[in-house]
Amino acid sequence: MTFLKRIKRMIRLSRLSRKLETFEPYETDENGNRIIRLNVVDDDYFLSPLSVDGVPCISDETAHYLEFYLKNMSVDSDEKLRFVITGKNLNERERNLYAKAIRNYYKEEFLDVQEDMEDNTFYSVIMGIVGLGLLFTSVFVFTSEKAPWLFVLLDLIGWVLGWEAIDLIFVRRPQMRKLQLQNLKILEADISFQASDEYLV
Repeated sequence: MTFLKRIKRMIRLSRLSRKLETFEPYETDENGNRIIRLNVVDDDYFLSPLSVDGVPCISDETAHYLEFYLKNMSVDSDEKLRFVITGKNLNERERNLYAKAIRNYYKEEFLDVQEDMEDNTFYSVIMGIVGLGLLFTSVFVFTSEKAPWLFVLLDLIGWVLGWEAIDLIFVRRPQMRKLQLQNLKILEADISFQASDEYLV
């Protein structure tokens, strides 16, 4: 590929990127809440085929669909979610089942992420303490000049543990926090049902 073609392609990508940044594909209601429409053609795909008795859950495919539409949602804003579920002849039992299935799935997700955040705190503190301890020990080993290889080893392990602790706290923990806030928004979402053009709440 010639240099000129590469430049043209880069310009096209840059223009498309700017265009998509201003594109807002999400529907909002009169209160500014984001609407996510779910059309249930076959509940075999909407609901998980396996669940604890009395605790229905949505399928992983449905959850993936929901998360796809929540990717760019600001978790720090006051924007709320509203799910509008449409389907053929949804009776009262099915409406309750679908709403419960969404909430049950994200309750489990919330608890899983909460556990991960607790593990994150524990391991980051342990790694930070051990890493600092090894770095201080390496200073004493260096000043004694008895075992230079031991200084290098302790220094290396101390820095690795220290950077891993920093990564856990400042990189992974914010990602988990964002996921947790996203789960919370889904749990607090308003879920309504639509048949024809009428909302059935």
